[in-house]
Amino acid sequence: MDPKTVSRRTLALFAAVACLSVFFGAIVEMDAILVSLGVTNVFSSLSLSDTQKVNLALYLTFAVGASVIILWSAGENYRGETRKGGIVACLAFIPGLVCLILPSYFGYPYSILGVSATSFGILIMGAVAFTGLRAPRVEVSERRFLTPVDTAVIAVFSAVTAVLTGTTGAMLPSPTGGYTHIGDTAIYLSALLFGSKIGGLVGVIGPVAADLFVGYPRWFVTVLAHGSQGFISGLGKRRNIVVQVALLLLAGFVMSSIYFLINVYIKGFPLAFISFIRDFFGQSLVSIIFSLVLTKGVEKALPNLRR
Repeated sequence: MDPKTVSRRTLALFAAVACLSVFFGAIVEMDAILVSLGVTNVFSSLSLSDTQKVNLALYLTFAVGASVIILWSAGENYRGETRKGGIVACLAFIPGLVCLILPSYFGYPYSILGVSATSFGILIMGAVAFTGLRAPRVEVSERRFLTPVDTAVIAVFSAVTAVLTGTTGAMLPSPTGGYTHIGDTAIYLSALLFGSKIGGLVGVIGPVAADLFVGYPRWFVTVLAHGSQGFISGLGKRRNIVVQVALLLLAGFVMSSIYFLINVYIKGFPLAFISFIRDFFGQSLVSIIFSLVLTKGVEKALPNLRR
């Protein structure tokens, strides 16, 4: 595709098609894997070994991750940031290719339809990436991705997130697996005060550190779930309270939905639904209330943070 003749909306559409194709391929492949394991109905509780749960969760995490990244590319292309959209599409290649390799690596059977859909999505990613990278460079002011102040803020809030997550999580274990905590408060607070970049990194570093400390076996799901949560929340920086609440609710819903999607295929729908209710209402919603109160208090005490 020639970037001079292809419109931004066309590129965004191609990226969206790639996202759906990879996601559809992963779901079809998961069905084939579960059938090979003797599972024919995910709407009942599943009895899989810990190793199988880790393997399937890892596969789904890469699949959802590839879909999310290429969807990000679609958004950049729609905004007219064609070159940036191409770079982001390149990033989606890694998790996309891993999706093709993991089933064989774990010894699971391939679904022809699933592999075909995933491969088609990866090819579309390639076309979007190639087109975007051929677009002319746009001169922007030079600025570090992370300044020393950014690094310090991320370190502090990640530590607070880890402590809140690990301590309250240890006190509130869940009967469906995992644990309930208020660590999301620090993620939301950092995102509202400092934006998506810092919120997303805090959402990755803090919860993963807590998962490794507590011993949560599927910590890699946390990278995607809470990273997305922090990034979306950061879009509410300097917005009015209504927009902030809406974005925080969306962030909590996305985080809970990522866990839900993976839990459906490793625990079954009943336990996954209970976990979703816990994650969204018992964890995220409570954290939203705390973070909004703290954000307004910090902004009044330190008004320069809004600059």
